[in-house]
Amino acid sequence: MLRHPLTIAALALVMGTPIAAQQNPDLTPYLIPDRAAEVALARSAAPANVSDSATVLVLTRTGFVEAAHGSNGFTCLVFRSFLGKLGDSDTWHPSLRGPSCFNPPASRTVLREILKRAEWVMGGVSQTEIVTRTDRAYATHDFPMPAPGAMAYMLSHQQVLADEHPHWVPHLMFYYDKSLSAETWGAVGFKAPVIDGSADDVHSPVILLLIPVRQWSDGTPALPGGN
Repeated sequence: MLRHPLTIAALALVMGTPIAAQQNPDLTPYLIPDRAAEVALARSAAPANVSDSATVLVLTRTGFVEAAHGSNGFTCLVFRSFLGKLGDSDTWHPSLRGPSCFNPPASRTVLREILKRAEWVMGGVSQTEIVTRTDRAYATHDFPMPAPGAMAYMLSHQQVLADEHPHWVPHLMFYYDKSLSAETWGAVGFKAPVIDGSADDVHSPVILLLIPVRQWSDGTPALPGGN
């Protein structure tokens, strides 16, 4: 089950607790008490030449807040499971961590939904209401379509994206309007060079394409099939 946008990196291997059993979860496990550690984890999403000058956001009980101001227009943060596809069965999976770093076009557009979703979740808004608000925000253009060139890095070897094969592979994420289908890029299944990370996400008009790459942000090689 691929999840938008952190998909959380889009693995089908997560074994989560059904959402119906956790309508009002304790949000404490989703917080990282050491702010410096969260900043470092967020920066690990991209090569140092990108992330060292990026703005970094950390999650608090009111949503994401700025912990470090950047100068290059990129924004780095650590995704949690509740930022995945709306209605997913593993919405509440506190061990998942997905460091991501968005380029300037994505920071201006794609990031708006992500930050608002986190604010709603931390404020106790129900998943049903979040679905309603998200649909409405896209319909009224409060959530914009991805700007041309919108993409994000997800290259952290520290990422935890699933119970099995937790690190999966380093990859780049590209965002487009769903007016173009995944087949336009040949994005069919996990064995394709381009992976559809938004499959079956009926609540988002955005398509997320994942492209695996050969090395982690620290320059170490990634093993075929994940490591």
